[in-house]
Amino acid sequence: MSTTPDDFRRRFTGICLIAGPIVMTAAMALKTVSSQDSRTILTEVAADPSRFRLSILLQLVAVLLLVPGLAGLPRLFPGRGAVLGHLGIGLLTLNMLANLGDAASGSALSAIAPGGVTDQNVAILDAVAREPVFIIIQLMVLIGLLGFVLLAVALFRARTVHWAIPTLLLATLVSFFVPITEALGGVLLVLAYGWIGARFLRPEPATEHVVEHAAEPAAAG
Repeated sequence: MSTTPDDFRRRFTGICLIAGPIVMTAAMALKTVSSQDSRTILTEVAADPSRFRLSILLQLVAVLLLVPGLAGLPRLFPGRGAVLGHLGIGLLTLNMLANLGDAASGSALSAIAPGGVTDQNVAILDAVAREPVFIIIQLMVLIGLLGFVLLAVALFRARTVHWAIPTLLLATLVSFFVPITEALGGVLLVLAYGWIGARFLRPEPATEHVVEHAAEPAAAG
């Protein structure tokens, strides 16, 4: 059975939307940092640097999977919700790019932490946190989270997916701002994106192809 380029893109999107959130959830579950205080961060990372390095690696892999997954979502907006949907996807992609920056800074942290929780290392970490680039990365993370709201509203308007999916996206956003483990947000994201991904992996109904061909102008005889 032959596979058209569109079928390949749709299935690749589905795989990325399923695998990406799973890997990101694993990264969240492994991450040991639970504070904004530099000394506490160093203490937590130094206690198990291998686990922290693994979480950073998984975070990087998750971003590389989620970006192409997000790029395939516009097919959910054939009409209604297209503008909000594209804005939401753009903001979520911005959040993913910020995660790359966060992973890079995490790699530097994993190199500093094994040296011990010294005043010098704490001062270095404080200085890095005040760097304009690092501040911009944090702003990108926060601004990008608005993408969950826009994407959820767009999906409600488009009505191309079950209403539970945009609800799960909003629940994911809320989970990031309440005092619970980040891994719960990852689980919610797995359910939301994974549901969409599973849909993309299923063969499209033949009627959709008929409609597409019917819309094409007939060739002159």
